[in-house]
Amino acid sequence: MWREALRVWKLSLLRNPIPVGFLFLLIAFLSLLTPLPGIGFLNTLLNTYLIFSYVVYVSKAYIASGGDSKAFLSSLGWNPTKVFFRFFRETLAIITGQLILTLGAGALSLLVFSLGGVWSVLKPLLEGGEVSWLGLVLSLILSLFLYFSVVSSFPIFFGRAMQRGRGFWGTLKTFLSSIYAEVSWRTLLNWDYIKSSFIMSVITLLLLLAHLLFILLPLFIPLLSFLTIHLIYTFGTVAVFRLLRS
Repeated sequence: MWREALRVWKLSLLRNPIPVGFLFLLIAFLSLLTPLPGIGFLNTLLNTYLIFSYVVYVSKAYIASGGDSKAFLSSLGWNPTKVFFRFFRETLAIITGQLILTLGAGALSLLVFSLGGVWSVLKPLLEGGEVSWLGLVLSLILSLFLYFSVVSSFPIFFGRAMQRGRGFWGTLKTFLSSIYAEVSWRTLLNWDYIKSSFIMSVITLLLLLAHLLFILLPLFIPLLSFLTIHLIYTFGTVAVFRLLRS
């Protein structure tokens, strides 16, 4: 699965140089304007829409092609307007669904950290007191577990929404209901998915850490974010396509 996801990711970037180049320029331009008062939040929303509109477009093209490389390449258009607005409602549904689940995941994390005693471990560390190293290790393991859970679940929800959702409400409902849908259970019993999910999570973590290399060149950070998001959600689409077909 992970090899297929990387292949689709690469093909979508190389086959669509005009929309991708246009997207890069827009992201860079909006990033320069983000620090300006009054428009920062609006630019963030617009950047989010631009990124996910492209990811949705590529995912829909992959599903429509049935996983065939030639059909996938031929279905990718060169018209930027078509690329970014053909699935306008579906893109808004994905952004809305992610916001809802992110708020829920944040509330769950606070609960888990409180019950797990993470705050009692971090407080002495921040105050310069004596630190429980065992507690710190356990807290790190818990944090990594939550990280891999989110990284591996959101793309799967996205992939299912791309395959079975239509319009705003259909896509939103499919995305949110993926928490308890059949595809979530199939991921627990599929070794190919478990292995691929781990590999993709590590690649994603490395890409996120690579953001630190561009602190002095902040213009490149949004572009790297786009490549990271595009990769993990492409993996979600490929994984769901394989899981529901098998």
